[in-house]
Amino acid sequence: MADATNKLYLIFDMDGTLIDSNPTHKRAYTEFFARYNITLTDEGFKDHISGRMNPDIMTYFFGEKGEKLSDDRIDELTKEKETLYQQLYAPSIEPVKGLTEFLMAVRDADIPMALATSAPMMNVDFVFDKLGIRQFFQQVITDADVKSGKPDPSVFQVAADRLGAEPARCLVFEDSAKGVEAAQKARMKVVALTTSHEPEATEKADKVIDNYMQIKVDQLIGLLG
Repeated sequence: MADATNKLYLIFDMDGTLIDSNPTHKRAYTEFFARYNITLTDEGFKDHISGRMNPDIMTYFFGEKGEKLSDDRIDELTKEKETLYQQLYAPSIEPVKGLTEFLMAVRDADIPMALATSAPMMNVDFVFDKLGIRQFFQQVITDADVKSGKPDPSVFQVAADRLGAEPARCLVFEDSAKGVEAAQKARMKVVALTTSHEPEATEKADKVIDNYMQIKVDQLIGLLG
């Protein structure tokens, strides 16, 4: 792939895209909220947690009449929940099938990559350290870099800007409907993974895969159209 760096840039979501972590996140949120006598439903997880940033999540569930919590309180609640998540997930965390080999092939083709997630940096560090994949990503964008969560396109726009890439040359890997919508609002093509089992995501994506064994580097440029 000659001159690949001038033609293509990859941007990856993290939860549900690099790792199949959403079931553990849901369990962690359920146990975390139970400490505060809050019941989490399937609809509540999908509508108010999936793809959203912790300040929005904590404000929705803990704020009085939608009033924003203090930054200190948000940080305290976030740390409590994410610590629980990491404790639950650490014994079984693994990459989505074929991920490491795919990242190696992309790197060998000189295609720049960025991580763009609504998660906090403590979870990015957790995933990178456990999977040993930090070296593949030239840029990392987290909840600290944007003010609004998905489906707002900011996280992908910031990723493209830091990569020095035009949106039309970016290919996003996502798993959620809100993530696919955010990428498309950013005028980027999207590969959707089926890990989160959201029909709204897979129906609107440019390509759908179950795992990274189902996509090859030489297919990527063609997806830009």
